[in-house]
Amino acid sequence: MAVSYTKIYQDATTLPAEGATSQFNVSNPIPQGLVESFIVQIKGTGVAGGTTASTLTTIFNNLRIVFNGDQWFNFNTPVDSTAASVNSRLNTMLQDIGGFTSENVSNTAVDMSIVIPCGINLPANSRFEVDLTYFALAAGNALTGANFELWAKYGSSSNATIVGNATSFPIPAASQTLMTVAIPSYKGAKVSGIALQSPTSNDNLATCVVQVLGQFGMTPTYIRGASGASQNGYMYLDTGADSFGLVPSSSTAGYYFIPTYDLDVSSGSLNLLITTVAGAGTENYTATPILRLPTGGRGESTPTQTASVATGSSQAVLRRAEE
Repeated sequence: MAVSYTKIYQDATTLPAEGATSQFNVSNPIPQGLVESFIVQIKGTGVAGGTTASTLTTIFNNLRIVFNGDQWFNFNTPVDSTAASVNSRLNTMLQDIGGFTSENVSNTAVDMSIVIPCGINLPANSRFEVDLTYFALAAGNALTGANFELWAKYGSSSNATIVGNATSFPIPAASQTLMTVAIPSYKGAKVSGIALQSPTSNDNLATCVVQVLGQFGMTPTYIRGASGASQNGYMYLDTGADSFGLVPSSSTAGYYFIPTYDLDVSSGSLNLLITTVAGAGTENYTATPILRLPTGGRGESTPTQTASVATGSSQAVLRRAEE
């Protein structure tokens, strides 16, 4: 199956601002076909010390993507890590679900692409909508001469990837608490995993019991091992060490990806029993379900002409003269 890339949107305004969060909503038609990946790209010139302290993906507070009125991707994080030399939660989750971030290894020549696995087969006359919120940049750190672009990569995919709405629940410190995670209803969908987030950049999780997998608590260290993160499973840009390339990481503090091994949930929910460490206080944890659906179709559908008439000035003059 042929692979093709199509730029579906571009402007010079949907960009983060200094000193305040900024929210944008953009929409446009999108060609029909099977969208293998959806790509968000930001290019421009940053400041000498770096627009952020590490990967530019730390600027994303919310990223929501909709096709034809149906939401398929919804990322939210309460943690602003733009000033910290750490991996972002968006970049972490993308690598957990089969996507990635590509960034130029430079403080000033900013070129970042966020590649989100999709697998959605779009009909003719389709539209997309992207709703996003950026965290504020520090004063003097704005990008200049920048562009915001959206791309669709068409091709083949073994399944559609759905990132559902997050469930939020307050978890008291040092007390096991039941958190019921709502699962979107899609016929034939399986739950690949749960992205669990704390509201701070601290590892306050003590144990998590995933009741459909067993009745015993998993520690953060084991959860990260089971998800493949503990063997330096993440790569990200650290602008303080940019001459050395991307930096490996085995964890992102306060974020845990729990694999559920294509769980079939008919009840519309699953239960987590969460215990946090003493002294953490009550924290609102969020749990985002990652689903997969069988998919099928072909790449971008482009029109093909099957008949034409040769044109030229001589034929046109003769035809008018004879008529």
